[in-house]
Amino acid sequence: MQHPPRLLACVSIGLAAALTACGSSSVEVLHTGTGGSGAEDAASSSGAGGAAPTACKRGIAYGYHSPADLTALSKGIGWWYNWAAKPDNAEVAAAYAGLGVEYVPMAWGEASLSGLSAEVPPDARHLLGFNEPNFGSQANLTPTQAAALWPQIEDFAKQHDLAIVSPAVNFCGGTCNVADPFEWLDQFFAACPACKVDAIAMHWYACDGSALTWYLQQFESKYTQKLWLTEFSCLDGSDTSEPVQQAYMKAALAILEADPRVERYAWFTGRSDFTPSIDLLGESGELTPLGQTYVDYPASCKP
Repeated sequence: MQHPPRLLACVSIGLAAALTACGSSSVEVLHTGTGGSGAEDAASSSGAGGAAPTACKRGIAYGYHSPADLTALSKGIGWWYNWAAKPDNAEVAAAYAGLGVEYVPMAWGEASLSGLSAEVPPDARHLLGFNEPNFGSQANLTPTQAAALWPQIEDFAKQHDLAIVSPAVNFCGGTCNVADPFEWLDQFFAACPACKVDAIAMHWYACDGSALTWYLQQFESKYTQKLWLTEFSCLDGSDTSEPVQQAYMKAALAILEADPRVERYAWFTGRSDFTPSIDLLGESGELTPLGQTYVDYPASCKP
């Protein structure tokens, strides 16, 4: 959803359209274990240097933090990313490691690849792949184009001992090169059968727990890797008010924390200029009621 340097409202097409795109809620599973390394735990490929890998799943998809923001969030999250290769500002770059919050860089699209060596922090342990490549308004890479670029991702990750997370897909409406995220990934792995992918990333914006469970089950049926839900909140419903966000967040957190295939997840977002009810942050260093729920919700962290 994010396109640096500003937030864009590019919401997914929702559960009804998703079920139509896939045929039904009981999608036929064409294959299992497609592509990638099938790593049991992407965090096991820890990067050089830095603190020990976080053992908790919860993170946030947001840039433009202040150190005070990250301090408030750090009580309940273990990682964050901002759709870029480095933190947005020097103050946050200097603060996140001391707060015990891992920063995860992203290779957003083709143009970002040339800057990875200069920008990715030395304590990075993971690298996120292209952002919504099936969307014309986002990375806009066909599966074949992404597969052709993937050796550059692998080379950089190997040099820096980083686990690799797949391109982050979602159902696409409007201008798309492939509307269905599963079709996009299947074509990507078919074009690059030996590509190294340690975890699969996806986005989701429906507003009830059953829809989220359905979506996760499709990935779990088709692929062997762990899952990273790198953007989610309630944006596709007719009612996106704060009470609805609160109810959905609690339902989603229960699902995500209990699912052993979900390795990480990140709420979207800290502050928005289009749907404030999803915001975790108010003034600098201040959590909204929704943010307090997110931080306080019990986490099933590894010892």
